[in-house]
Amino acid sequence: MTVHIAGHDPAGPPVYCRRWNFRRHEPVEPLSADEAQARDAAGEPYAVIPAAPPSGVPDVVIEIAWDNGHAGVWFFDAYGRQCLHYSFRRSGELLFLGGMTQWDYPDADAATLSGATCVTWFEFREDGGARRVISDDTAQQRTVEDRAGVDVSTQWEPVPGFGEWGSLARWSRS
Repeated sequence: MTVHIAGHDPAGPPVYCRRWNFRRHEPVEPLSADEAQARDAAGEPYAVIPAAPPSGVPDVVIEIAWDNGHAGVWFFDAYGRQCLHYSFRRSGELLFLGGMTQWDYPDADAATLSGATCVTWFEFREDGGARRVISDDTAQQRTVEDRAGVDVSTQWEPVPGFGEWGSLARWSRS
């Protein structure tokens, strides 16, 4: 499936919008950078696509909702399906990576999210508590693991300034 973001040069500036349509891989209510920056300052929700590849399916979509103290980051696989999500909570001028979900698909034909055969979900708490849940449909198994005393110092990072999306758009968090 090839969907192009109309008028967007992949080497050009980020695409901003009120929200991203994950099914169609296109912006909903596009915004100028100035409009998005005003929404950012007001705490209103918006989405940013830091760079759009020629296929039209972005590598990453970042959803910002500072009034709700939230930033969400979605990554896509080679077939345009959502495959990884990071959920950050804002605490002052810092973000805490409190949740991570990964979807694994059996083949190229599997539907986005609902077609995943294994979903791994992590929850981290500021007090060092952590939970991992693995739902493996192939093995017909669900595993839940709770831990205490986890070093969560790497879960923190500064709130990025508007337009500084590199820190949020990182796949690897180690």
